[in-house]
Amino acid sequence: MKTQHSSYGTLANIYDGVLTLTGFKRGVENFLDRIDFKLPQGAKILDAGTGTGLVALYLAKRFPDSGIIATDINPRMLLELKRLLREENTQNISFFQNDLNYPFEIRALGAFKTNILQENSFDAIFVSAALEHVDIVKTIPQLAALLKPGGVFLNLGMKKGAASAVFGMVYKFKEYSPGEIRRICGKSGLTDIQLKKLSAKDFPANLSRVAVIARKPA
Repeated sequence: MKTQHSSYGTLANIYDGVLTLTGFKRGVENFLDRIDFKLPQGAKILDAGTGTGLVALYLAKRFPDSGIIATDINPRMLLELKRLLREENTQNISFFQNDLNYPFEIRALGAFKTNILQENSFDAIFVSAALEHVDIVKTIPQLAALLKPGGVFLNLGMKKGAASAVFGMVYKFKEYSPGEIRRICGKSGLTDIQLKKLSAKDFPANLSRVAVIARKPA
C-alpha cells in the first residue's frame, strides 16, 4: 500500500467544523435519511475515503448495531476522526489507513503491517468525494468485489461544475460524471444502478454533490 498523503491533511483540524458550520454536514445527512438501504441486522459497512468521518459517524447513529470500517489515506484526517469518536463516544467504528487505489489493503494508523480485506465482506460500501482521487476503472471493480451478494454501493461524488473544477485544480482531483460512474459500476457487475440527485432540502450539499447507488446481485 502506498503511503502518500492527500493535500486535505492540512485542513484536518478544522474540516469537520467547517462542514458543520456551513450546513454541508446536515445537508448530506438529510439526503442519506431519505434512502432506504435495506441493510441486515448487524451489517458490516465500509466507508472508503472517510475523511474526518462525516458519513461513518452518520451511519454509526442510524445503524447502531452495525460494524463500520472507516478508511482514509491521510493520517491527520484519521486522527481527527479518532478525536470525534472519543468526543461522541461512538463504539461501532474502527478506522484504518488505506490508499483507495488498493481498497483491499488496510493498516492500523502508525502500523507497518498490512491487513487484507476479504472479498464478499461488506453489506454496504460508501464513498464520498474520494473516487475523484483514483482511477475508477481499477477501483470500482475492487470495491464491488468487497461487497457481499445483495450488498449496496453508494458514491456521493462531486457534481461537475465551475466550483468543482476550481477545487479540482487546487486539490488535484479529477471529476467523473454520474454517467461514467454508472458505466463502470455496470462493468463491475453491479446492477439496479440509479442516479440520486440531492434536492434543495439538502442545501448546500446539493450544489456540489450527486450520488450513484447500485447493488451487487444476490
